[in-house]
Amino acid sequence: MSTQYTLTVTNNSSAFEQFAIYQSAPNLGNANDLSLAWLVDSADPGAALSFDWSIPSGPDTNQFASHPQYWVASGKFEQGKVSDPAQMTNAVPVVFPPGVNAMQVTLNPDKTWAVAPAAD
Repeated sequence: MSTQYTLTVTNNSSAFEQFAIYQSAPNLGNANDLSLAWLVDSADPGAALSFDWSIPSGPDTNQFASHPQYWVASGKFEQGKVSDPAQMTNAVPVVFPPGVNAMQVTLNPDKTWAVAPAAD
């Protein structure tokens, strides 16, 4: 059994953008924390991207931290290259409230972000 998460990112800016979804660095002292993960994709102005992932759960798997902190950033990202979250200046946190598995993030024309639970 696993919990499925979806994050939809909409590019409402006037420029082609690359987006990175990442998780805050885990607490290495806690064996139940997930490792740092990155998802990267690009979008033309007006386009939307959907990122989907699942976290295993159940009696036959490790019990993972239930609410890791995720972030979304836009910028220039190269596949296979290390990116430093501390150097990203326009990242926004995305918190999945309890019971919410789908969030919507929008990059506005002025490069600000809007974050909300996804509409059903």
